[in-house]
This record gives sequence, structure tokens and C-alpha cells, in this order.
Amino acid sequence: MRIVVVVFMLTLIPWAALGLGKPENVLVVRNVNSPVSCRVAEYYMSRRGIPAGNLVSVATTDATLGWSYERITPANFEIQIRQPIVNFLDANGLTNTIQYIVLTKGIPHAFTNEPSEGIRGGRCVDSVLAATNLVNPIQLDIYENGTYAGTLFVNRYWLANEPFQHSKYGGYLVTRLDGYTEDHAKQVVDRALAPQLPPYRILLDEAPAYGLGNPALQPKSLLLPDGTLNPNYELYYHDFNADMTKAWQVISSRPHVSVQLDQTNTFVLSEHPLTGYISWGSNDPNFNANTYKLEPFAPASIAETAVSTSARTFQPVTSGQSVITDLIMPRSNGASGTAGVKGYVTEPYLDAVASPTALLDRYTSGRNLAESYYAASRFVGWKDLVVGDPLAALTGISVANPREAKTLADGNLISLSGVIVSAGTDAFGDRFYVQDQNRISGIQVRIGTLFEGIAEGMTVSVRGILSTIDGERVITNASVIF
Repeated sequence: MRIVVVVFMLTLIPWAALGLGKPENVLVVRNVNSPVSCRVAEYYMSRRGIPAGNLVSVATTDATLGWSYERITPANFEIQIRQPIVNFLDANGLTNTIQYIVLTKGIPHAFTNEPSEGIRGGRCVDSVLAATNLVNPIQLDIYENGTYAGTLFVNRYWLANEPFQHSKYGGYLVTRLDGYTEDHAKQVVDRALAPQLPPYRILLDEAPAYGLGNPALQPKSLLLPDGTLNPNYELYYHDFNADMTKAWQVISSRPHVSVQLDQTNTFVLSEHPLTGYISWGSNDPNFNANTYKLEPFAPASIAETAVSTSARTFQPVTSGQSVITDLIMPRSNGASGTAGVKGYVTEPYLDAVASPTALLDRYTSGRNLAESYYAASRFVGWKDLVVGDPLAALTGISVANPREAKTLADGNLISLSGVIVSAGTDAFGDRFYVQDQNRISGIQVRIGTLFEGIAEGMTVSVRGILSTIDGERVITNASVIF
């Protein structure tokens, strides 16, 4: 694959402090021409507590009617989907408050008749919507063996260690609630909200036929630390296996996680409900369709497969590559399907598949589903989509106060709610300090990057990994809700 840069820097937009990671930050989109879409939207908003004013209606083809209805022309997408959403956000003063957009079953998810779709097919509605009004965009033309294969944007949120902010990055984190049926879409919501029980079990199923690669090089990045393109970037099949190995190295020592790394030629069926699942899907030379459809999942689970057309349709399929809908549907043996999964509408190239290391490191650190998938994805405006409630997250051990947190072992994921900021990021940049309501006990919280807007006196909730740094107990890899 050859990459050519066609657009680079625009002006950076300053960020103003506002709530992040809450129901108030979610916009729900329903298709008024689809009764299923309207019912799924209503169900999700009720279950998650999304404010009534965060619902926008669009009028487009009802994607539940069949394969051809799942596709939309670029012109109709602009008129029927993107512009109504942008206009709604502008008119209601929600442009920077909204961080996540949730599309509902019945809204088309793929482009058809796209003049610039390239040799491998068109882009995804969800991903193009996610690229709306990007800040500092890097637009790339992709070539395959000298032939134009499509145009995309490099994702500047790639490998981010901070809560997503539309005002900083532009775009939105777009997910959808979907599946074979209306009930399946609603079950995705239920699974995100169901009680969790650690240990969180992860299955990483490599395919040795593609080689095992070097974990130390993972995850390979298109972007250099200064935000410019890496001229030496190349990604091979063995890198995806190596990325799984790196993920195992990064998260296996966390007490709340139990990781199985399989490097045999077996396509593995887990004995226990999974919180995380990564495999090659039908691209595994030893793929077993029955095993794939029986993988059991736990509440708030996520999955990724390196399969080019895994989201080509939400209609039943009888041939072709494995599809993500078979991971969403309930299992025939009574086990649950997944709560979240990433897929691709047409050939995206392996570069588009989520990095197992970035995805699982963030998700098992308490980062929410949308932030985890997008921080693990190199592109937007391309061919990817994410199914799931964007606010789904692992909560780990809920503790009452910082004093209780400090009694736990390092490596645990903890959740600390309703604490008061005693010293903000204005003083420390990438970290801040919190105390309980009685101001008796406190703890340091590290976000992992410079982050504005967390000020003394604010009440926040924190999820993250408990660590000891220079003899001090610290919450690291922190997600902050305020």
C-alpha cells in the first residue's frame, strides 16, 4: 500500500472545560422512516438516561428492509444524514457538548455509487460521519499496486490517553446499535449496562500461518510523536499477531484480567464468557464457523476480528467472510453475544483494523468503549464501524474513597465516584489530586497527557489502574467523568 498526503494542517481550536463521558454527551440518531430505528433509539435513551433533547431525527431509507436499503449515495448521506445532524447540533448549542453519536438500526451504514470509492468498494456512513469537521486533518489517498483505492483521514485520536474532546480533535466518536434483529440491537444496550464480575477474561487467538512478528514494534503508527506522518510506516500480516502478543504482555499482569494467548493452529472456543475477543475470524486458516458463533461473552464485552468485510451487511448471510452480526447474536447454547464489536463494510486493509494492544490496554484501564476503539484505530472517514453503547466501560472495583483504594494491590482497575479535586491540571498539566467529600483522604490521578479544564473544587468520578510511582499511590491511565 502506498500513501500520498493531499491535505495537512488547519487551525487548532481551543478547548473549553465541559462534562465528558456522560449521557449528556451522547447524541442519538433515529430514522423516522424506520419503526425499528425509532424503537431502538427510545429504548437506548431510556436505559442509559440520555436527555430527551439529545435526540435528532433523520429521514432516509429504512435499512432493515434489505441489503440494498443498507446503502446510501454520498449525496443523500449529506442531505439526509450528516447535514440534519450538524444543523441540529448548531441550532441547539450542542456542537462541543456532544462527544459521541449513536446511530440506530435502520440507518444505512455503507455508501453505494461512490465515484471515488476506488477498486475495493465504498466507505462507511459511520466513519465518514465521525470525520465531520476534523481539526488539523491529514487526508490520504490510498493506492494498491499503483491503482487508486480510496481516500481517508488519519485519526489524530490514535493512541490517545485522554478523554475525547470534539473541540480539540474535531469529529465525533460514532457507534451504532445494530444486529440481525431489533432485539439484538436492544440486547447490545442491555449487555453494556449489565453487572460485571471480574476477572475479565480475554482471548487473543493468533494465526501462526501469518508469522508471529516482533511485539516490541507494536502497535505500529502512521503518526510520529510530533503529529506528522511516519515515512517508514509499513504493516504486515505478522504484525497483527505480534500486536496480540504485545497486548498480552501489557495487560496480563493486571489482577482484574485473565488473558489467554493462543499461538497454536487451533481456532479456539473459550470455556468462559469473554470480556475481550481478538482473532482473524474467517481469515484464520483453521477458522471454524460453529466455534465462532458459539464464543460466549460477558457483560460489557468487546471484540475485533481482522476480516475485510465483516460489516458488509446486517442481514443474514450464508456465504462469504465471517460477519460481526454472528458475534452480536445470542448463542444457541444460551450464552450471550458481545456488547461491542468493530467491523468493515468493504476492504479496508489491515491498517484499519483496531490495534489489539491499544484497544485492550485502554478498555481494561476503564476507558469507555468508544474511546477505546477509536484510540486503537488509525483511520476515520474510511470503512470502519463500531457497534455498541459508547459509554460502556469496565468498572473494576468500586471503592468508597481514596483511603480504601490505597488498601488494594497495584494493577487493579478501580472506580472512585464523587470525589473533589483538591489540585487541578492547571497546576500539574497531566495529573491532578482528589479527596473524599470529608477532605480526609486523597490520591493523585494521572491522565497520561496534558489535559486542561480539571479545576480545584470540581466534583468528578475517576476510573483507572492503581499504581505506585516514586513511593506514592496513584491512579494511572485515568478516565475522568465530570
